[in-house]
Amino acid sequence: MAAGFALAGFVVVLIPAVAVRSEVLNAGVGSMDDDVLAASAAIGAVHMVLAWRRLRDEERTAARRLHLWIASLNALVVLALSASLLLLLVLYWFPDEHASLANRGFPVFVLWAGVQGVAVLLAEATARFIFWWLEPHRKPTGQRPAAGTS
Repeated sequence: MAAGFALAGFVVVLIPAVAVRSEVLNAGVGSMDDDVLAASAAIGAVHMVLAWRRLRDEERTAARRLHLWIASLNALVVLALSASLLLLLVLYWFPDEHASLANRGFPVFVLWAGVQGVAVLLAEATARFIFWWLEPHRKPTGQRPAAGTS
């Protein structure tokens, strides 16, 4: 299960770069080098390692396997939406800043990798929070009785 979700996360991170590279979304963007694809592959590889390690550890500690599936699917949805929508939001809300950076020679793939990195962090935070929220919390043992009781 861990390897499957890690691979799915890699594909989700890579899909926007493949769409841009295959000229599906290339209208008005100009020529895109393989740098965007390489940056997405690197961020996707980092996500694969993070997700695989997290899932492997959670499989050992999960009270119910269903909690692991729910948290993982939530993280995959967050990754899929944020990997593509964050870039669109950044380009929509900050077009002047992006244009000034591009005019000064700032490479586009750095912005792309940064946005993809934020998407991976959001997905990992979501998975960890949802898993923590779903798992039962044990009361601490060894509490002293309240004052006046024995």
